[in-house]
Amino acid sequence: MNGTSGGKLIREHGEVLAIPVGAGRSEFVLTKLADLRKLPARIVRDGQIDQWRFDGVLRHEGRLYLHGPYLGGIFLEEAIQKSFSAALPYLSRLIRALVTLKSRGQVLELLQTDSVYFLDDGGILFFPGPLMRELRSMHPEPYKLRVYEAINHPDIEDPEKALSFSLAALLHRISLGRYPFEAQSDEEIHNLARHARLLPPSLTEPGFREDLSRKIMAGLGRHQDPPPSLEQWQEIIADCKREGLYRDVTEMEREQIRRKAKQEQQKLSKAYRRRVFWQKHWKTVALATAAVVIAGVLGGSFLKNILAPRQTRGFSARQVVESYYLSMNDLNHTLMEDCVADGAGKETIREVINLYVLSRVSMGYEGRSHIIPADVWDAEGRPELSDGQTVYGVTGLELIQERGEPEPVFRVSYTKWVPVPQEDPATDAPQAEGPAFTSRQIRERVYLRLDRSDWVIYRFEPL
Repeated sequence: MNGTSGGKLIREHGEVLAIPVGAGRSEFVLTKLADLRKLPARIVRDGQIDQWRFDGVLRHEGRLYLHGPYLGGIFLEEAIQKSFSAALPYLSRLIRALVTLKSRGQVLELLQTDSVYFLDDGGILFFPGPLMRELRSMHPEPYKLRVYEAINHPDIEDPEKALSFSLAALLHRISLGRYPFEAQSDEEIHNLARHARLLPPSLTEPGFREDLSRKIMAGLGRHQDPPPSLEQWQEIIADCKREGLYRDVTEMEREQIRRKAKQEQQKLSKAYRRRVFWQKHWKTVALATAAVVIAGVLGGSFLKNILAPRQTRGFSARQVVESYYLSMNDLNHTLMEDCVADGAGKETIREVINLYVLSRVSMGYEGRSHIIPADVWDAEGRPELSDGQTVYGVTGLELIQERGEPEPVFRVSYTKWVPVPQEDPATDAPQAEGPAFTSRQIRERVYLRLDRSDWVIYRFEPL
């Protein structure tokens, strides 16, 4: 018997098929399983679906087991540990059975490697999902990580897409000898499944077929193509049987692939750490942002206006306008606030405050800001940014004065550079690999007046 997944037990009155129950007090375990163990398992064989039921509970060598009529076979957990050529037929049988269940309106609600039992006669026994879910909760974490978490995405709700993810993970396992996402805790493996960008097998294994690599990545939600359907997975596995996993590559090409894989892996590792950081610390960032805003309201807007002169004291109207726009490059929201009155530009200032806080937090945790001033980047010839960096600010600022004092008016044009949202954590579609910023041309009219002998902008008019 496989001591973890189950298998054959020899009893006084013959052989039985048994699966282990997790540790716990016997009476407590039996109470929890009283109804679930009555659920029928399904046997899919030659396009037909039959039932198989547990007979009861037995104790063997100090451990509880659910048992039923003996059927020879092996669990999926054991099958995927075989060589690729030996494991692939089992995966093919699994997909064929899943297609049969789908055709009968019975899409499998749960797939884990200890819930699928390949029968010696060619059939497959699927243990009932609700029961296996309960049994999984009784096992230690390493067991749960191995039989369930490694092949299931924590957030996919569509049953067929969930199965596609599982099949991609299983094919990855039997092809490369490891699961795409492996970790020591469910939290970490969930983070990997949600956020980690994954090197395709064609990069991790020089010569691995690119077309097959794309199918695996699509199943894992890491490609622009939709996840393969169960029927498409049948074709993919049939193709694996015909064509194998690898194509011929020269030694030079092999070395080029290895170098590229090393470079890409370094980028992906940084990107993953950054995503998990923001996931864990977004509340801290939000609180810090709120603190800056409150400090600006209480200290900046009230006390400062009463007790301290503006930083723009003595500036001409043109200098005030220039200071407002150029301060975006430095994320200097306090100077921007001194350039305006009556709530003018409040959305832009709030944007700058948010980016300022993000910049300071990343400085504290990583020792550098990921936000590059647009004017500096432009002056340096707009070089390619390293992974995770973005651009914010103003370039090409032009001012034309349309009216003089006592209420000056300027027509302003410039290019504004802003970060764009990072790609969806659930996908790594190629189109998301472009620059992490965008730009737009802006033209607007700016109105000023005197306030306590200081020129202030009181209105922005888009053109």
